[in-house]
Amino acid sequence: MNWSRAKTILIIALLVTDVFLILTYGNFGLAKPGEFKDYKALAEFLSQKGIYVDAGLIPRQSKDMPVLDVQHEEVDPMAVEGLLFFSQRLWATGSDSEGEYRRIAELFIKELLDEDPAIRDIKKNAVFESLERDGDCVRVIYKNAVNGTTIDKSHVTFVFKDKEMSGVDCQWLSAVNFHSKKQKTISAAQALMAFMTQALEGELGAVDGGIQVSSIEMVYWLDESSIDVGTAVLADTAFPAWKIVYDGNEAAYIDAYGQ
Repeated sequence: MNWSRAKTILIIALLVTDVFLILTYGNFGLAKPGEFKDYKALAEFLSQKGIYVDAGLIPRQSKDMPVLDVQHEEVDPMAVEGLLFFSQRLWATGSDSEGEYRRIAELFIKELLDEDPAIRDIKKNAVFESLERDGDCVRVIYKNAVNGTTIDKSHVTFVFKDKEMSGVDCQWLSAVNFHSKKQKTISAAQALMAFMTQALEGELGAVDGGIQVSSIEMVYWLDESSIDVGTAVLADTAFPAWKIVYDGNEAAYIDAYGQ
């Protein structure tokens, strides 16, 4: 990522947020600088620029947040495979319902041995995120949420085939240390304006027909572009960012510190 260009875009977006929208709508939405009241007007403005988002999806609150040190964890494969393939329990669902798949997945997490530090962290912080179906294959995904904030790209996925668990995929980042200093974060509305600026600047590629935003969430994010390919990284630093998911599974990250 070109951070110099990204920061310039964000600075412009913050200025546009507080100035242009007031000129366009009057006092349509600023309770105080950077804080909106009229999210429908914001969604309408974005739609005029080809960014389509349901006003109800836009988070209303932002908060001061610290930087987070994380550690890449390797789950002991013997612990997982031993329980999955060599225990006397059959890890199969009684029906094809989401609730039944979740019940079996969460029972599996509970039954894992606590000796592995990664497993202990999974038991503590794994939160159901989604269920995906592809023919007779079902994937049940649990994200990593610490103090209510998701650590991005940290998850454990349970794979079922014909209603029987066939595999477990884990990519996990343990929270090691929250820095003592908390910093102010920009609002989701400001992040959307930065996202709009990126789209208009061509940073998101072709946008024929507009861009459909499906979710907006504050996450802890690792900038993987700063890591050399092939480099094994055991520890890293995650920063607060607004994750904007659009056009299916595409994602853009806006630095929540506005730097």
